[in-house]
Amino acid sequence: MKTLKKLSFPKLENEFLENILRQLADQNIIIQLFFTKQVSPLFSYLIIHVEKNIDAEQLQQHKWVKKARNRYQIDVHFIYSGRLHHRFSLGHPFIELYCQPSALIYQNAAAFNPLLITRGWQKYKQQFYAFEERFYSDHDLHNCQIHSLISENSSNSVFTSYARLIEYELDYLEELYSGSKSASQPLDERINNLIAYIPEIQKYFVRNSHSTYYLTELFAQAKEASTNDGEPIHKNEMYEAVGIVEQNLYRLIEERFDELKKLLKKGLSERLQASYQLDNELKDKTLDTTVETIIKLVEAEQIYLYHQITYGEKTTYYLLLLANGAGNEKLRSINQSLKSKMGGKYNFVLISHSRHWIQENLYQHQSFFATIIRDKYLIYSSSPYHPELHWEVPHNPYHADLYFYYKPTAAIASQFFAIASNAKGNYQGIDYFFTLFFLYFCRTYIFVKTYYLPNYLSNEALWQLCIYADPDLRKYNYMIEQFWTDFFPYLDRHMTLNHKLSKFHKEEIDQMSGIVEKLMHELHNVVIEGGLLSNFEKD
Repeated sequence: MKTLKKLSFPKLENEFLENILRQLADQNIIIQLFFTKQVSPLFSYLIIHVEKNIDAEQLQQHKWVKKARNRYQIDVHFIYSGRLHHRFSLGHPFIELYCQPSALIYQNAAAFNPLLITRGWQKYKQQFYAFEERFYSDHDLHNCQIHSLISENSSNSVFTSYARLIEYELDYLEELYSGSKSASQPLDERINNLIAYIPEIQKYFVRNSHSTYYLTELFAQAKEASTNDGEPIHKNEMYEAVGIVEQNLYRLIEERFDELKKLLKKGLSERLQASYQLDNELKDKTLDTTVETIIKLVEAEQIYLYHQITYGEKTTYYLLLLANGAGNEKLRSINQSLKSKMGGKYNFVLISHSRHWIQENLYQHQSFFATIIRDKYLIYSSSPYHPELHWEVPHNPYHADLYFYYKPTAAIASQFFAIASNAKGNYQGIDYFFTLFFLYFCRTYIFVKTYYLPNYLSNEALWQLCIYADPDLRKYNYMIEQFWTDFFPYLDRHMTLNHKLSKFHKEEIDQMSGIVEKLMHELHNVVIEGGLLSNFEKD
């Protein structure tokens, strides 16, 4: 990462803003800067990722923010880390579009928890449609209530309900155009702010004055009458007019969803998954040290570096060893040795199998190994004459014995929740059930996604393989990071018997329950909802 003295933002093409951002990065904890030029017809977007909410709120009020918007048509948004990651986990299309790696112009190497978007449209589209569907579903409920009130001729309630529906639609327009809503602001002010993004919106609100509108005043009168049991507002003839406004706002939301979908499909499908591609500039020294350490501890025929992730300051390397006798204990020893030599900046996910074992099990695992055992990933070979694997052609992958992996995972989750919900607070043994569930989940999920069933690796290695199998699972890293103690050492301690009383606070049980619930939901979706075990529920 560049030092502050060398920090430059050529994509901005704006010396005024570049100078401010230099000063900003020097005086505040800025995690990331994302800049997207003129995706909207009106604005470029500058998203500034900061650590704390109070910093985001204070910095958003600085005069230069308004100047950048009015003079240079650069829309500046400060967002704190918790909110950014939460919205990303919800599949918020604004975040997905404007916080792409291609938009990243600065990342603080020392900062914690940067946002890394690595999924393409095929991985993301389900979340996009779920986000979109939430709007349509809630909108339909609002609409049904309004039509019911109209049939009852309840004038005041109709207008207050319309007001809520229009506020709901403004929420979505703000979210989709600026990434956040301003529900605390008066309705007039919110409409005025949206004009900068959607000039067309002016067509649907008659002004009372320069900054206020007829309909918002009508809504206020109806609310006051309803609250104080006042006389009903006999404005039934306004139902159709208000309905037309609402329908146009609804249409604007539909159009914005369509616009975002097109931009995302185009941008994400064309984007190379940079965070997941091997770094061609990986230093020879790092590779040499890695290989030397491994071959001192095990007689490896070949080593493949098939994947690489950089998350914050830490880089994780995924290595496949073709070797005899490299079991779990040997892999743990290699891992410890690598970490001690490389320092805290590197993680290693090691899997190892003999060439014979892979050949014998291609019927089940070929889809996994065929993507890894390639010349472009080979970083070491003890001989140029190792035999090639006899790949099955054609190969028809299938999830053999998935039932026998999924069923105990679901059963252990059920046992965990039975203890977690104990009314007397008797949580004895829950730590072991939690650990057991995590192991079951990881192995089953990896198998579902890759057709590979790993050995009983460390919990951390299994989780990293889960993220390799499905990068979208990274959204749950925040739950691991917020765990009341170091998560993976905690699991490792409870893989063996520790004969003592279990004492937990309710908040600790809730954290474990949240992780089990989320991960079981993911597994259920890919196995049951995905139709891999269509008859499981009948069992």
